[in-house]
Amino acid sequence: MRDDIALVVGADPGNPDDVRRDAAVWSTLPAIACGLAGWTAIGSLLATVQAFNDQPGALLTAVTALLTTVVLAALAGVVKLRVSLSRWADPVAAATIAIAAAPFVVGLALTSDVAWSLGAVVAMTAAGALLLSIRWLVVTLYAVWLGWLIALAVADLREWPLMWLAGAAALTALGVVVCVSRRHLVQALARAEETAALASVRDSLTGLANRRGLSMLGQQMVEVARRQGDAVHCVYVDIDQLAHVNEVAGHDAGDEVVVAVADALRSMTRSTDVVARWGGDEFCVIGPGAGMAPIELERRIRERVMQNPPVPDAVWSPRVCAGGAMLAPWDSGTMDTLLGKADQEMYLRRALRRGGPRSRSGQAQEQPQSGS
Repeated sequence: MRDDIALVVGADPGNPDDVRRDAAVWSTLPAIACGLAGWTAIGSLLATVQAFNDQPGALLTAVTALLTTVVLAALAGVVKLRVSLSRWADPVAAATIAIAAAPFVVGLALTSDVAWSLGAVVAMTAAGALLLSIRWLVVTLYAVWLGWLIALAVADLREWPLMWLAGAAALTALGVVVCVSRRHLVQALARAEETAALASVRDSLTGLANRRGLSMLGQQMVEVARRQGDAVHCVYVDIDQLAHVNEVAGHDAGDEVVVAVADALRSMTRSTDVVARWGGDEFCVIGPGAGMAPIELERRIRERVMQNPPVPDAVWSPRVCAGGAMLAPWDSGTMDTLLGKADQEMYLRRALRRGGPRSRSGQAQEQPQSGS
């Protein structure tokens, strides 16, 4: 479960940036479509005014713009209702922009009035820069520019409007720059959000889950195992003499010891196990099944750390104490129950190793005298 922390905080294992952006685009698309519908409605009104002035082609342009307004309004309603289709955000947004640009291209071709170019340019640059990914923006710009150039060729113009072409090219370039900048900004914000979310469930020193992360993942593991009829194990690991290392060699050396033990735990546990730093010198491993025996885990950690000792042996001889517990499939205990049992087992093993039962505070308990 090495990647489960990312799943807990909501990151997508495939392409989280695209998922977030598609959802954002889909949520704003109805408003953008309504705005474009209003823009084409204005175009229809202007074409109607031109038709009253007996300008050729203006009436057909007005009808085209009015139909486009209806289509865009209907599209906005459909997008608003079909909330589960956000994966289609880019193609639907591209189609919306192309539809919005169409009546202005038609108006240019029918009326030979180059002023209609403004509507197409505004639709494809403003809405495209706000909605589309870079790839879809390029495709949409290509389609709108192709239609616009065809309309210019069809229109009865004395000369090509070079100033309009230069202005449209500048606005198009600006739209691409805005789209790229927006994309980078969204990615930066997403990374910052993920970093902040991971910081709340991950230990900054070792990179393992912290207490909060273990609580989230461990409880989930217990519930899944219970549904599948499987056992869950927990091993509680404590570093011996870490306080001594801090006193003799400093806290930086103590941090190196903690990291060395964390790396050893990470390397010898399964991908289905959750490894967490529980406290300053304490770790927890939770996973499905019976798990590794604590004495075997102690031996492997010692061997692994001794391959590359973090501090001299005179300061710290690699040694940890581990205690394990297991919840059987029929056991009604919780994750807290499992942690408590493993914790008690670890302290009991440590007390026996030191020559007698000890409490968590490290004070020797008074032994009952026989024969009294």
